[in-house]
Amino acid sequence: MVYKLIITDRAEELLDQLVNYILFKLKNEPAAKHLLEGVEQLYDRMEENPFQFADCRDSFLKSKGYKEAVVKDMDYILIFRVDDDIVYVLGIFHQLENYKEKL
Repeated sequence: MVYKLIITDRAEELLDQLVNYILFKLKNEPAAKHLLEGVEQLYDRMEENPFQFADCRDSFLKSKGYKEAVVKDMDYILIFRVDDDIVYVLGIFHQLENYKEKL
Protein backbone atom coordinates (compact mmCIF):
# COMPACT_ATOMS: atom_id res chain seq x y z
CA MET A 1 0.00 0.00 0.00
CA VAL A 2 1.25 3.47 -0.86
CA TYR A 3 0.35 6.24 1.56
CA LYS A 4 -0.40 9.80 0.51
CA LEU A 5 1.96 12.27 2.16
CA ILE A 6 0.64 15.67 3.19
CA ILE A 7 3.19 18.09 4.59
CA THR A 8 1.45 20.82 6.53
CA ASP A 9 2.28 24.47 5.95
CA ARG A 10 3.61 24.60 9.51
CA ALA A 11 5.97 21.67 8.86
CA GLU A 12 7.28 23.36 5.69
CA GLU A 13 7.76 26.61 7.58
CA LEU A 14 9.66 24.89 10.41
CA LEU A 15 11.92 23.08 7.94
CA ASP A 16 12.61 26.33 6.05
CA GLN A 17 13.49 28.11 9.30
CA LEU A 18 15.79 25.31 10.35
CA VAL A 19 17.60 25.16 7.01
CA ASN A 20 18.01 28.94 6.97
CA TYR A 21 19.42 28.84 10.51
CA ILE A 22 21.94 26.14 9.58
CA LEU A 23 22.91 27.89 6.33
CA PHE A 24 23.09 31.52 7.41
CA LYS A 25 23.61 31.52 11.17
CA LEU A 26 25.81 28.44 11.52
CA LYS A 27 27.18 28.80 7.98
CA ASN A 28 27.16 25.03 7.52
CA GLU A 29 25.97 24.21 4.02
CA PRO A 30 26.86 20.48 4.23
CA ALA A 31 24.74 20.09 7.37
CA ALA A 32 21.79 21.86 5.74
CA LYS A 33 22.09 19.62 2.69
CA HIS A 34 22.34 16.52 4.89
CA LEU A 35 19.21 17.58 6.76
CA LEU A 36 17.22 18.08 3.56
CA GLU A 37 18.37 14.76 2.14
CA GLY A 38 17.51 13.00 5.39
CA VAL A 39 14.04 14.53 5.46
CA GLU A 40 13.42 13.48 1.85
CA GLN A 41 14.46 9.92 2.70
CA LEU A 42 12.04 9.88 5.61
CA TYR A 43 9.23 11.19 3.40
CA ASP A 44 9.88 8.32 0.97
CA ARG A 45 9.82 5.78 3.78
CA MET A 46 6.61 7.26 5.21
CA GLU A 47 4.90 6.84 1.85
CA GLU A 48 5.92 3.17 1.82
CA ASN A 49 5.09 2.29 5.44
CA PRO A 50 4.60 4.94 8.13
CA PHE A 51 4.13 2.25 10.77
CA GLN A 52 7.82 1.35 10.66
CA PHE A 53 8.43 4.40 12.86
CA ALA A 54 8.07 4.61 16.63
CA ASP A 55 5.20 6.18 18.48
CA CYS A 56 5.99 9.56 20.03
CA ARG A 57 7.86 9.34 23.30
CA ASP A 58 5.54 11.92 24.83
CA SER A 59 2.64 9.99 26.37
CA PHE A 60 0.00 12.59 25.44
CA LEU A 61 1.07 12.72 21.79
CA LYS A 62 1.34 8.94 21.71
CA SER A 63 -2.23 8.66 23.00
CA LYS A 64 -3.34 10.85 20.09
CA GLY A 65 -1.62 8.56 17.58
CA TYR A 66 1.41 10.71 16.80
CA LYS A 67 4.58 9.06 15.55
CA GLU A 68 8.15 10.29 15.16
CA ALA A 69 10.91 9.67 12.64
CA VAL A 70 14.53 10.55 13.40
CA VAL A 71 16.64 12.24 10.72
CA LYS A 72 19.68 9.98 10.31
CA ASP A 73 22.87 11.23 11.99
CA MET A 74 21.12 14.36 13.25
CA ASP A 75 19.19 15.31 16.37
CA TYR A 76 16.01 16.23 14.52
CA ILE A 77 12.72 14.40 14.37
CA LEU A 78 9.66 14.62 12.18
CA ILE A 79 6.34 14.41 13.99
CA PHE A 80 3.46 12.93 12.03
CA ARG A 81 0.20 11.05 12.26
CA VAL A 82 -1.49 8.51 10.03
CA ASP A 83 -5.17 8.72 9.15
CA ASP A 84 -6.28 5.80 6.96
CA ASP A 85 -4.01 6.02 3.91
CA ILE A 86 -2.82 9.59 4.52
CA VAL A 87 0.32 10.61 6.43
CA TYR A 88 0.23 14.15 7.82
CA VAL A 89 3.67 15.60 8.60
CA LEU A 90 3.13 18.18 11.31
CA GLY A 91 6.61 19.46 12.08
CA ILE A 92 10.34 18.99 12.44
CA PHE A 93 12.01 19.68 15.76
CA HIS A 94 15.24 19.21 17.64
CA GLN A 95 14.88 16.18 19.90
CA LEU A 96 15.53 18.31 22.99
CA GLU A 97 12.78 20.80 22.14
CA ASN A 98 9.43 20.75 23.86
CA TYR A 99 7.73 20.11 20.53
CA LYS A 100 4.45 19.12 22.16
CA GLU A 101 3.89 22.80 22.96
CA LYS A 102 4.64 23.80 19.36
CA LEU A 103 2.27 21.44 17.56
